[in-house]
Amino acid sequence: MTNTAFMKIHLRLWLIGLSFAPAAAPAADSFLVENGESRAEIIVAESSARSTRLAAAELQTYVAKISGALLPIRVEPSAEVPVQIYVGESPHAAKLGVTADRLEHGAYRIASGEKWLALIGDDTDFTPKEPWAKNNSERGEKLQTDWEKASGLPFGVPNGGLYKYRERMPAALANEDREYLWQFDERGSFNAVCGYLRSLGVRWYLPGELGEVVPKMKSIPLPKIDETVKPDFEVRQFSVRFATADEEVMRWAMRLGIRHPYGLMIAHGMHTMTHPDILKTQHPDWFALYGGKRDTQTGIRLNHLCYSNEELFDATVEWARAQFDVYDYESVSIMPPDAYIAICQCELCAGKQIDEMGARGKLSNHAWDFANRVAKEVAKTHPKKLIACCAYGANTEPPTNISKLEPNVQVIIVGGRRPRNSLPEQREYIDKLRTGWLKLATRPIMIFENYPFTGRGTYLPAFVARTIG
Repeated sequence: MTNTAFMKIHLRLWLIGLSFAPAAAPAADSFLVENGESRAEIIVAESSARSTRLAAAELQTYVAKISGALLPIRVEPSAEVPVQIYVGESPHAAKLGVTADRLEHGAYRIASGEKWLALIGDDTDFTPKEPWAKNNSERGEKLQTDWEKASGLPFGVPNGGLYKYRERMPAALANEDREYLWQFDERGSFNAVCGYLRSLGVRWYLPGELGEVVPKMKSIPLPKIDETVKPDFEVRQFSVRFATADEEVMRWAMRLGIRHPYGLMIAHGMHTMTHPDILKTQHPDWFALYGGKRDTQTGIRLNHLCYSNEELFDATVEWARAQFDVYDYESVSIMPPDAYIAICQCELCAGKQIDEMGARGKLSNHAWDFANRVAKEVAKTHPKKLIACCAYGANTEPPTNISKLEPNVQVIIVGGRRPRNSLPEQREYIDKLRTGWLKLATRPIMIFENYPFTGRGTYLPAFVARTIG
């Protein structure tokens, strides 16, 4: 696979993939703003999606910053206003032949005609599936009980922190008292607005006014344009959760074109499954044997597992299927708990740690064989769903006991584009690693990167964009 082809595949990257603004030539004698006076209005559908309303407000705000003119936002065109700007899908835009059809993964279309401009993409609202915790107080016993009732299984609940991915809609834009903006909402029209604003010269380098560049223009002509912008990467995210980020950080991330689709379970799924302390009492043989004792201490963060235990295997398959059935996830993580550096010492696991593969590969055969077997079994009932596992820690290297992974295995390389690996001699190992995984994987590989932008605080990835580019 060529480098160009590889860069086109489905990667989990923070990328300003939607920042390439289409060039726009002005239409003759038509203006959105002329000499500081409004000549246009913003039109949205009467029942607009959340991100459509945000997009319209974003356009209004930045046109005012650029020109001083405040464009009104309405649901019906006014006869006395010369130009209409249609944001998001609406009956009016549909009559002009502009819809969100086939605009996937945050793609957008900017089109214009005589006296109109359309900024449109998919703005589908996310609706959470029950059961889920509405706040931290519901996250413990109540959610676990509700999950067990829905799934019929006594294993760990997989979506405990879902509420952290939402934030209150601004009061001026909300349709109800407690309306929430979700990180999983599609934001195609918002991307279109940002793309158009970039064509005018707007830039967002950091959160807040300090990090933005806004040109001054007394007149903004109606562009002559029909462009569709499609991202190279379906998933574009870093660890910023709407509920824990401040307003400026949240908006900045949205302006970069992030897309955090619902249902991608990525890391340490086996920890989530076996987290309930009762399992340590009921099924001690599921847990790794170290120094003659099972790793069943309660009240600690991590417990490692015996991946040779067939009862654990069967339970894992059930747990994965339950997540697909209850929450309709796209993928379920069958990845070991964090800090997995030593194999279980029971008789079943004897000889399965391959020390010759080094510190980053000695557990690859063992961990990936387990994930691959789970994927094969799950595919019998859920053929379109994915089993995800990260190439991480002691199971980073491709396994040598599998010639080809099951078609539903999603390989996720952790540390595949790290800034500290930017020099050619540092890239050699990463390139070799990816080449090895591409030989085994049927699906495109994803990249998971622990950028210095975390849920525990704001650490701006100042140099990451250049590294990725």
